[in-house]
Amino acid sequence: MKKIITTIFLSAICCMASAQGLKSGYFLEGNFYRHQLNPAFGAERAYFSFPALGNLNIDVQSNMGLSTFLYESNDPAYDMTTFLDPSVSSSEFLDKLKKNNKIGANINMQILSAGFKLKKGYMTIDLGIKSNISTSLPKDFFKMVKSGMNSSGVTEYQFSDLRATANAYAEIGVGYSQKIMDGLRVGGKVKFLIGGAYAQMAYDKLTMRLSEDQWDIDADGYLDMALTTAAYDTELHNGRNKVTGINTDGPSSLFGGGFAIDLGAVYQTPIDGLEVSMAILDLGFIKWNNINRAISGGNYTFDGFDNIQTDKDAPDYDDNSIDTQLENLGDDLQDLFQLYTVDGKESKAKALAATLNIGAEYTMPFYDRMSAGFLSSTRIAGNLSTSEGRFYANVRPVDVLDLSVNYSISSYGSSFGWMINVHPRGFNFFIGSDSQFFKVSPQFLGIKRMNTNISMGINFPLGSRLDI
Repeated sequence: MKKIITTIFLSAICCMASAQGLKSGYFLEGNFYRHQLNPAFGAERAYFSFPALGNLNIDVQSNMGLSTFLYESNDPAYDMTTFLDPSVSSSEFLDKLKKNNKIGANINMQILSAGFKLKKGYMTIDLGIKSNISTSLPKDFFKMVKSGMNSSGVTEYQFSDLRATANAYAEIGVGYSQKIMDGLRVGGKVKFLIGGAYAQMAYDKLTMRLSEDQWDIDADGYLDMALTTAAYDTELHNGRNKVTGINTDGPSSLFGGGFAIDLGAVYQTPIDGLEVSMAILDLGFIKWNNINRAISGGNYTFDGFDNIQTDKDAPDYDDNSIDTQLENLGDDLQDLFQLYTVDGKESKAKALAATLNIGAEYTMPFYDRMSAGFLSSTRIAGNLSTSEGRFYANVRPVDVLDLSVNYSISSYGSSFGWMINVHPRGFNFFIGSDSQFFKVSPQFLGIKRMNTNISMGINFPLGSRLDI
């Protein structure tokens, strides 16, 4: 099982990408990739990207950090201890957790991108790789590990929100924006999706009931997989095809396709210096074909060890020793969660995680190269949905340099963002971050929240400033 899960996620990580650009650059006019956040945004000049390095974004987010699990030790011999130490109360640990505890990772790799004037508007063409990995761990999972079983009665734990999802696909996007009336600019983008990899492991039901007399487990889970070159290895076990691993030597193929649109608008209000904007991104779906499904589940009851034999000379010692009974318990639990393949292949249409961006920017009347802004960003993805509010201060001290600093409050906590964008004629380099942690462990892991993001790119502006 461990090998199977590791193979799936390592395969997906190799081609991960996120669907959006750097939010810290939302209000910077010299940012060539604002159209990824709102397709109504144009650009100052035509441009084309450096292949594979035009817009590279790496992002990790979680509403947990090391401080969730590590605490100061009361033992002078140690600096730190884990949440399992009796000196850490259950309430102290569990109060730091959410109902669903999330971990997500993304990489955005823009293979090719270009933008240019077309008639009275601005057109963009993009080729990128899109994917994400996300997990949801229910609070009851950690509660069981920390608190265990009550001293009396029945203790029940529900893990039905336990799931992990990974997908990867190529995206070809064509966008266009144009000013349609005084103060109002609209834009749209169509995206064609080519599926490369999909995997989801989830439990629709996973319940544990613990008491002094017995332990009961009810489980109903599945693993769906559509990975390039990969298929399940199986062996016959009690008339069923038992999954023993994953074979990655199969023929290469594509597993799906889909379609999505981005829509956006930018409006210069009658209030001098105030501009508002709104966009909905990734409104669409991808259909995964040839999904290999494996299922696990059933009911298991453990009512204790019977007739434990401690005399090594007894004839039934080998069958009833504590080591043998512990081994049998482990085998029974492994059988409960063992995966078995389902005959045939499935198809599944999945909605993309859409994002709603709503922004407002006010240009300072005393210095028109400085502005303040606010961006609300909501990612719509079921129980993995997130929301964020980000406050900006932006400045362009000279024509070829844009700077932004910003602060956000989101489902993952608060964070500081920034962007430096240098764009003289013929060359553009930007670097920035939407979030980073300032307090880290020696292993460079976030202490309070494991949120970090870095984005950079090299592009080549063309010609003079556009009048669009």
